[in-house]
Amino acid sequence: MTKYFQVAKTSDIPSGERKRVELNGERVSIFNIDGEFFAIYDQCPHKKTAPLIRGTLNGIGVKCPNHGYRFDLKTGECDRGERFNTRVYLVKVVDDNILVGYSASEDD
Repeated sequence: MTKYFQVAKTSDIPSGERKRVELNGERVSIFNIDGEFFAIYDQCPHKKTAPLIRGTLNGIGVKCPNHGYRFDLKTGECDRGERFNTRVYLVKVVDDNILVGYSASEDD
């Protein structure tokens, strides 16, 4: 089962922009790429220090601001290998509300 939480309005994050929110005690960055919203855990798993919200957008990916590791915003896959993959969250838009969700089993 997936739990969804309203985290922002679509007008809060114009196309090409991003916003950090806290969800279930974790920092999550939401990106708007051409009207499609993506949510990713906001900490690069490489050194566990760089906030991905400060990264450079590259297609539907974001590059870590410290060492350039690229993360796919749809899958969380890292271009430097599976061990650096990161968490992505489910996103849906209802009316003007951005909802971010995670599997209920993940909050245990």
